[in-house]
Amino acid sequence: MPEPQALHRGKEFQKIVQSDFNQNNKSGILCIEKHVSFEKMNSIRQKQGRMDLFVYDDADNYVSIFEIKATNWDKIIDANIKRNLYRHSKQLFNYIDKFMKIDSKDVCHGVIYPFSPKKKGLKEKIEKWAMELYCFPVYWYNEIKG
Repeated sequence: MPEPQALHRGKEFQKIVQSDFNQNNKSGILCIEKHVSFEKMNSIRQKQGRMDLFVYDDADNYVSIFEIKATNWDKIIDANIKRNLYRHSKQLFNYIDKFMKIDSKDVCHGVIYPFSPKKKGLKEKIEKWAMELYCFPVYWYNEIKG
């Protein structure tokens, strides 16, 4: 059975971003698809997770965590935008909580999306809601790449 188109598109975008980070990493140790245990965290139901991008330096007391999502925001109906942002933040903050509470690290974080939406005002709305409601910055891959 072939995998759904959205899943395939997501995996392809993830590979592109991970490869780019791997080639252009100038500082820190980059881990792609790092497995994380939540065993010591009673507040999280799942027992493990897998971060898309994890950067650290043994000498520093902070880590960077980035999730990669191939979301095409122009195709998401307005009523579902907050729900999608919430889901992305929930996944991201499971990792953040683990590294802050268990490992006592400071965390830099964010979610990388392929491109900013074309619909008027939608980019600003997503960036504002992501930061103000769910406390994570949004990065648009097409803007990072220039």
